[in-house]
Amino acid sequence: MNSAASPRSVGPGIRAFCDESLRCRTGGTGIYLMSAVVLASYEVQQARDVMAALLLKGQRKLHWRDESANRRLFLSRRAASIESEVVIATWCGMDSARQERPRRKAQQILLAALADRGVTEALFESRGPVRDKGDIAGLAGLRRSGALPDSLRVGHVAGPAEHALWAADVAVGAFGAALDGKPEYWTELLGGTKVTVLNCGHCDLPHGPGATGKPDAPWCTS
Repeated sequence: MNSAASPRSVGPGIRAFCDESLRCRTGGTGIYLMSAVVLASYEVQQARDVMAALLLKGQRKLHWRDESANRRLFLSRRAASIESEVVIATWCGMDSARQERPRRKAQQILLAALADRGVTEALFESRGPVRDKGDIAGLAGLRRSGALPDSLRVGHVAGPAEHALWAADVAVGAFGAALDGKPEYWTELLGGTKVTVLNCGHCDLPHGPGATGKPDAPWCTS
């Protein structure tokens, strides 16, 4: 789907819109973060409309990394107004030069949690044909092993084309900022959002601010 295309039509069931972020430390270690905004099908268009209305002149999509502090507060508040469920998966001890394995692991954890919630489709922002193909190959392995049910479809879509993905970008950006000691965006998001922070797949601890806005487990670096 190119940037000029319309968002996909809403099918039956529960849908998830997913995005990722990285937090790296001096020395090359870091943590891979992945968020999903979970919506009933009838809620998807409202979420798209809320996020699309936030574009500034000249923007093709919202991207947390490019926004000012004041805008991030505003985006977090507006994302909270969607009243979705947000699920966060993490994988710590990441070598910042080798990101694909942590991504696959975080994705596996996230998708398992989404399947448990009855999600029928999970959409990730496309990272280009080569990386998307790597995702698909990994997902095929999960299906063969029985770790990913056939009832959960997984796809990729261009970021500018699917406005609901932007809510996931805000969620993972706010969570990452809280890890970096700036919890105010996450606090805004919690105003209207049900949050589940899954235990880290690497160390089995619940990193980040959780649903309280207060720090839980620290980062692990090995």
